[in-house]
Amino acid sequence: MLRLSRICRPRFRTIACKMPRIPWKVRLSCCALAMVAGGSFAGASEVSTAPVAIAPLAFRPAPAPIVEPIHAEPGPEVAEVVPIPNQDVTGLRFPSGLTISGGSKHRTILFTFDDGPSRRTTPRLLDMLDELGIKAVFFVKTESFGNGNPWEREHAAIVREIVRRGHTVGNHTETHRQLPLLRNAEIEAELAISERKIARTIGRMPRLIRPPGGALSERVQQLLGENGYTSVMWALYGGDLEVSTPEEVVRTFFRVLERRERETGDRGGILLMHDTKAHSLDAVPRLVDALQKRNCKLLAEGEELYDIVDDLGYFIPGHEPDQSLEERQEELRERARRACHTVALR
Repeated sequence: MLRLSRICRPRFRTIACKMPRIPWKVRLSCCALAMVAGGSFAGASEVSTAPVAIAPLAFRPAPAPIVEPIHAEPGPEVAEVVPIPNQDVTGLRFPSGLTISGGSKHRTILFTFDDGPSRRTTPRLLDMLDELGIKAVFFVKTESFGNGNPWEREHAAIVREIVRRGHTVGNHTETHRQLPLLRNAEIEAELAISERKIARTIGRMPRLIRPPGGALSERVQQLLGENGYTSVMWALYGGDLEVSTPEEVVRTFFRVLERRERETGDRGGILLMHDTKAHSLDAVPRLVDALQKRNCKLLAEGEELYDIVDDLGYFIPGHEPDQSLEERQEELRERARRACHTVALR
């Protein structure tokens, strides 16, 4: 650390300070960020957890994939991704300005994973989800890919693999800073950099965003909507950032699930996990197994079963997904009868 006495000394009646030299890369990065940001600065309001007014829903058809090169950020060429037919891999069909709070009165569970990709853990998670037959939403933090070095190219390939496996990709910003603490121009810069990296990697613009830390304010919500985003929050959490074993993640999940049912009447919801934590990955099959065991009891009692879904639409009031919950419940009951009968015979 520089000592003040060495860089500031009196000359006559003024103080002359020799400022530390700023590396050229930092100066260039700051200039690039300012150029991307543009616009005027607006003061940040306080973080608010109060519900934000939502305009009537207007679902939009998914536009064609982006195929032209984007030159705002250095990085690999636009990947040639062949999406699964009729698959919306980035949430293009959802209305901008909407906030999905994540709770559900039905026993529907949607897996979402934040902070990746990680070359150490995300590929293993993708294999695990394939074995379990689960499709998830991955909210990627873009500072780990998109600049062209070998390590980042490996992470970009993982993001493309997420899409190839049939999962959805959302934006978790470039630097993971809480948005209400930033000025409008800083938020615009975060969005511009991250969405261009995602578009260059998978050929589609992201339209889903999970604000870092779940921090939102009315100002931020309005700005995200103006930029075409749907904000996706969560209702369920296994505490994988606070605990260190898969068993603790499962126990925490069920404590949160049961507490929400007592306090809000929600019996399901969007589940937040992190694909950068090995113990979080190890918790996924344990959690699925525990839900299936609970379904055996619910089946005997004639209750609605837990249903692991892959469509955010189940968590938007008034939106009818492609397959009704009643149809899914019939299929679940049939599978549960076979599975629970097999368990009972052991």
